[in-house]
Amino acid sequence: MKKLFLSLLILSFVFAVNAFAQEAFPKKKPTASAGKAIYDKQCGFCHGAGGDGKGNAAGSMNPKPTDFTDHLQMRLKSPAELYNVTRKGKAVMPAFTNMKDDDLWNVIFYVISFSSTKDMAAKGKDIYFRDCAFCHGKTGAGDGPGGASLPLKTRNFADIKWMAEQKDGALYQNMAMGVPTSGIACAAKLKAEERWNVLSYIRAFTYSN
Repeated sequence: MKKLFLSLLILSFVFAVNAFAQEAFPKKKPTASAGKAIYDKQCGFCHGAGGDGKGNAAGSMNPKPTDFTDHLQMRLKSPAELYNVTRKGKAVMPAFTNMKDDDLWNVIFYVISFSSTKDMAAKGKDIYFRDCAFCHGKTGAGDGPGGASLPLKTRNFADIKWMAEQKDGALYQNMAMGVPTSGIACAAKLKAEERWNVLSYIRAFTYSN
């Protein structure tokens, strides 16, 4: 009887964890500009107005605040991971448990904007429409005419939930190496800088500036 109770308790815990994890997705398209005001008020003192981790309080902190302008570091973090760290807190960073979910997602995507530039997105847009839109569609929804002949369904980059789970580094790897049996080939011919520019543009499908 005790074993049955313990098993049920463990299952309840697993379901609770899974339910919590499923909440780490925007319920609607976030707006980065709306996140700026919240960031400036609650985050900039540590992370810096420009997101470089050099806020007024940073000098006395250990570990130092995350530098959101560090491309290499940010490419290893998914939006969902950034959300969970901000919601739960980590090391010297407090947990933002009382912030409304929509507000927190707005902040997350404002933070993400620090590691990209308008120039990167503009260049990425040109490449996307040249090499990607035929399959992935003009809005990234995976509904381009070329996708119909591929063995797998074309990826929907406008899927907010799926994109929230993805690290830019992993998306880059898929572009560089191709996805097995997917028929993807065009992205493999792009230069490294071009792939990062395309990714910068693709991210914009899931949030507003």
